[in-house]
Amino acid sequence: MSNVVPLREDSFQLHRQYPSLYFPKDGYVFVVAFGRSGSTLTQHLLNSLPGYFVRGENCNALVHLSRSITAIRGEGNFQQRQEPQRSIISSERPYFGKMVGTSLDPWYGMEDVDVDEYALSLFDTFVSKVLCPKGDARVLGFKEIRYHNDPRYFSKFLDTILTYFPKSRFIFQNRTFENVVKSSFWKKQDQSDVRRKWENFEDLTKSYAANNKDVCYQLRYEDYLEGAEKLEPLFKFLKEPFEAAEVAKLLETKLKH
Repeated sequence: MSNVVPLREDSFQLHRQYPSLYFPKDGYVFVVAFGRSGSTLTQHLLNSLPGYFVRGENCNALVHLSRSITAIRGEGNFQQRQEPQRSIISSERPYFGKMVGTSLDPWYGMEDVDVDEYALSLFDTFVSKVLCPKGDARVLGFKEIRYHNDPRYFSKFLDTILTYFPKSRFIFQNRTFENVVKSSFWKKQDQSDVRRKWENFEDLTKSYAANNKDVCYQLRYEDYLEGAEKLEPLFKFLKEPFEAAEVAKLLETKLKH
């Protein structure tokens, strides 16, 4: 049994053990975007909010940490060495009970691994060494355009984030296909391949949002084109005050990348 699970309700203990992960008192916002959908503008908009500290892309570094957690947790040999399975198997196969915990076991050491502690420690390091929060940040996060590179792992990845990053929320961002395919690096690629990726992203995000309505918001680049008032629902989702005039000024920013 995990040593961390009983501490889930012990906020002080979690803050003490994982100070970086539990640093932002108002949690995390992750911008899950399709390439060339205006995610940098969203990053800029979020960082204009008092206490928000939202980083840019990191080549999807977080997914690799998540995969290592998923790999260990889902491994049958690991599960067999955890209680109560270990005792059940040992009662049926006494040699197993004598072997586990000794150097004769090919999975020697797995009996001492707590996946929750491993996950929290990894993510605590990610926050401190990759997000590198500064000042009085109360909301942390980053934007990334590579979440959907492995559609089969998409939901599991986001579920892992929700499990371990306190008060997590997702902004799913896309843009009409006709405009995406004409933008920057996409226009150099096969349009049918871009269409397939775009549709996969649409399906993945809509499905996940439908199953996690309270923590997901779907944003379109076209919302920006309709003016500041169109973004008021986003601020409501974030539970932040909406100042139309200030947002309008930000929308005048011309990005060159």
